[in-house]
Amino acid sequence: MANTRSSVEHVLHAHTRAITDINFSAHHPDILATCAVDSFVHCWDLRRPARPAMTFCDWFAGATQVKWNRQNSHIMASSHDKFLRIWDDRKGAHPLRSIEAHDTKIYGVDWNRTETTKLMTCSLDRTIKLWDYEKQTDDIRTHEPEEIVRTSFPVWRARYTPFGFGLLAMPQRGDYDLHLYDRRPTESEDDSCVTPAVYRFGGHENQVKEFLWRSRGNVTDNIDDREFQLVSWGTDRILRLHQVDEDVLGRVGYEKGVNRNFNVTRRNAVYKTFRDDPSKNVQAASQDSPSTYGIRSALTARMSRAPVSFVGGYGNGGFMSPTAGRKTQSPKDMDPISWMRGVRIGKREQSPSVMHQSVSSILSPSLKIDPSWDVFESLGEEITHVGDKFRKVKFDHVW
Repeated sequence: MANTRSSVEHVLHAHTRAITDINFSAHHPDILATCAVDSFVHCWDLRRPARPAMTFCDWFAGATQVKWNRQNSHIMASSHDKFLRIWDDRKGAHPLRSIEAHDTKIYGVDWNRTETTKLMTCSLDRTIKLWDYEKQTDDIRTHEPEEIVRTSFPVWRARYTPFGFGLLAMPQRGDYDLHLYDRRPTESEDDSCVTPAVYRFGGHENQVKEFLWRSRGNVTDNIDDREFQLVSWGTDRILRLHQVDEDVLGRVGYEKGVNRNFNVTRRNAVYKTFRDDPSKNVQAASQDSPSTYGIRSALTARMSRAPVSFVGGYGNGGFMSPTAGRKTQSPKDMDPISWMRGVRIGKREQSPSVMHQSVSSILSPSLKIDPSWDVFESLGEEITHVGDKFRKVKFDHVW
């Protein structure tokens, strides 16, 4: 690309540990939620990306998933260890509901596509549980799911299908297929037995890592005339497109062309792609008049492009440093150590009490040892730290 930074619109700095999930609101294209191992859930408004618009925190366990409600723009869910938290941005920092959903850590959360208060969770305990959070009380001992789907494998992800009454599960290990289940209850169902899948999408030679649904067609006057395709990819480095025929759709109660009353999210959203060089698109857009260019999204029409922020030496600046947003040198004129300093997220300045002095160091009797050296999250961060501490050390090659 002509400009190595032209595709980066924003760099969001707030988390202090690894980010585990991100999710855009289905109702507002500028609203984004992120969660991380630091247990925080941040809500961002990309029209004002300097700091989170709202923050929720579990305080006891890191977050693994965060999802906005598909029907209510104020509700979101996040998972922390084996607990499910329901948040309402109008209710402050206290969760609307707290549900002890599984016996082990939750790795998947998904909201129902038609019913506002219903969602599902999955875990490595080989279960997928369907919940109605309005029916749950504050007493953890009374929490009961509406339905439980028992699988023969640890479940890494499970999501509602965009059609019928299906849900699709992705194994964490030991199985290379995607399993489609009918979530409608049956009277003859044995709670202790494994729930049989109505269909298995195969083809991968190794573990599937992610999947999503594609649709073609429209919902006009509540008449659902869509066709669907499943996209999956895995560690076998193969992206597969799975055809979903009418027989499979019928097994989960879907019939094309039937009248259905539900809310289709992201309707009429502006389509945006980075297939071509974004810098050329911006130049072309600036030459067009508003009448010819049309309505642009809030991301391009109301905000300037933000370069990658530069954070100073180790221990200076902090994770919300005032230096964020300043322009840095061109990558061609920057040595590797300075470049790595520019892209990593800084940390809060440590007080002198954190540092202690070693009297038996081989390097120097007066060398100050920083205890945080043992907890670097990446090799790049450790090399940057060494480069700041020992400025006379020269690196021949840094890859």
